[in-house]
Amino acid sequence: MQDLNPIAIELNDQIRDTAPSVFALLSELGKRIYLPKGILSQTAEANTKAHRFNATRAIASEDGDMMHLAVSRELVPELTLEGVYGYAPVLGQPELRDAWRTHLLKENPSLTETTLSLPIVTSGMTHGFSLISELFVDGNDPLILPDKIWGNYRLIFQTKAGAAVHTYPFFNTTNGFNTHDFRETLTNTTGEKMLILLNFPHNPTGYAINRTEAQQIVDAIVARADAGCHILVMVDDAYAGLWYDPSVMHESLFGLLVGCHPNVVPVKIDGATKEEYAWGLRVAFMTFGLGEAAMQPLEQKLSGLIRANTSGASQVSQTLILEAMNTSGYAEQKQRNYEILKGRALKVKKVVSNSRYAKLWEVYPSHAGYFTCLRLKSGNAEVVRQLLLNEHGIGTIALGETELRVAYSCLEESDIETVFAVIAQVIEEL
Repeated sequence: MQDLNPIAIELNDQIRDTAPSVFALLSELGKRIYLPKGILSQTAEANTKAHRFNATRAIASEDGDMMHLAVSRELVPELTLEGVYGYAPVLGQPELRDAWRTHLLKENPSLTETTLSLPIVTSGMTHGFSLISELFVDGNDPLILPDKIWGNYRLIFQTKAGAAVHTYPFFNTTNGFNTHDFRETLTNTTGEKMLILLNFPHNPTGYAINRTEAQQIVDAIVARADAGCHILVMVDDAYAGLWYDPSVMHESLFGLLVGCHPNVVPVKIDGATKEEYAWGLRVAFMTFGLGEAAMQPLEQKLSGLIRANTSGASQVSQTLILEAMNTSGYAEQKQRNYEILKGRALKVKKVVSNSRYAKLWEVYPSHAGYFTCLRLKSGNAEVVRQLLLNEHGIGTIALGETELRVAYSCLEESDIETVFAVIAQVIEEL
């Protein structure tokens, strides 16, 4: 076991004093990691004091401006040179972090009376989950997941970090969220440390919880925390805002988790990926339900982790998101896209639930997001997927033996009936 750096020891002491529940959750790497007092801090000092010549930044300059290529500059002429070519701060542009916090408070009324950290910018949501995994997961730490998930969870937490995954059936017998088995899984998972990952709107089904289900989830977590378990709850809000059914909760579960129990540390992972229709820009955010005193040393540790892998998210991507959020017409454009997706979701719901398909599939409840998911009553999902792709030119995703996921987000509303008619035809021909 390597000796801890004095900076890491100091950060650990600060976390232990300000947020003992966070310290109890730290992985061995989480305890070792720190941000060295090196080039970054010296550059920051020079940026404020080097009034004659600043020879600290690893950039090239010419005539007082950042050196660049005109061929790329012509593609983004309205942005500043610094906003395109400069290095972003390790934790993200301060203005963007502030803007995203304002966005969260507006979209999530439950957060208005809570303690909320400033969001940290990550290079996509996968990077955010990876940082959490490094900071909090040791081998065989229990991670609670439903049986229907985004497959990257297992790759990040189980394959890379060695977490011991405990699963429960996502749906109950009435096709609601299975709060009973969720609670039972928490109760039956022993140990003083636990990680829980919750995702609503849900990938792959598009399920969104209602207020009653949300409170039952929180009650189950609080009950386990009351028994002495320290719990990190990760809330995957990739599809936040894309709710199409008035019966479900139109805000994040995160708001109900913040401050619910001293042993519970909630973290919200979301981003511009889906919410801002900016998939390839790879800008996401990680927000903790913690106050400033606890976040200061935790941010230093996260800065060390980010510095050790990506060094920070893309500057131009962050600039584009921030500028878009501050531009006139931004809200109207987002609303337009939302209405298009809602129209597709409602059309899919109508088509897939038609009685003529009842003998072919069951439709999992879908209230939000990008997807609908079918449970085939006959045939193999992978066989159906292959036939759809190779004989009809239609791409879908097979999940296990019986589930077939269809992303209506990339289907024109006028094509939806055709797509599901062909799926039905393939199943009937098997």
